[in-house]
Amino acid sequence: MVKPTIVQDDKVAAVIGAEGFVGEHLLDLLKSHQAYKKIVIFHQSKARVSDERIEWKKVSLDSLVFDQTRPDDLFICYDASFFNAGGKYSIDKKYYKYFPKIIISAYRNDVSQVMLLSTHLAKANALLFNHRVRGLIEESVRKMGFWGAHIFRPSILIGESTSEQWGQKLADEIGYRFDKFTGGWLRRNKPIEASTVARAMLEKAQMTEGGTFEYSSAWLQDYASSLKNTDLTKS
Repeated sequence: MVKPTIVQDDKVAAVIGAEGFVGEHLLDLLKSHQAYKKIVIFHQSKARVSDERIEWKKVSLDSLVFDQTRPDDLFICYDASFFNAGGKYSIDKKYYKYFPKIIISAYRNDVSQVMLLSTHLAKANALLFNHRVRGLIEESVRKMGFWGAHIFRPSILIGESTSEQWGQKLADEIGYRFDKFTGGWLRRNKPIEASTVARAMLEKAQMTEGGTFEYSSAWLQDYASSLKNTDLTKS
């Protein structure tokens, strides 16, 4: 796909999975971001946020296509709460097969970029069903040929039943106890705030370089550290 020529503040963003904790944070960020003239939220539950730039479209995953709504940037934010059995926003396994179809529809309708929230355990030949599904979804994004494809692979997400402050304390405690024993394991598996992942997704969507990019759990930890350092510098 050729490089998009849309003016920076004239773009349309679409979000799938705004009900999850990464999606919720992303929506908050999008509301105050000036890169998009319109934000389309494809959802399966009740619309909760009112904003003149936000359009809510209630649609089932099995019928989601982009023939009428043609966003420039597509954010797919189904996180652990959707893919874990019994999670607050869990979806039926029968819907997983529709994600490749959704991605194909996005490409055929000129979506320029896809920002996909995945997991560090995603693998197309994984033994566990949830990890295998995530791996197959990743492959669909990589192979489709979008101008920009950004795949985020965090480990444990903090955000559903913990406060931000408590969650950070938990992550720091885990790091303190295991850092000297784990080597590279800690950087791959340390919990990370959902808000940090959402911020990274929005930031990378503004890149002017096309291609396929993957952001590991270790990269996200470094990114979180850089945000903390920036906040300390500003204070």
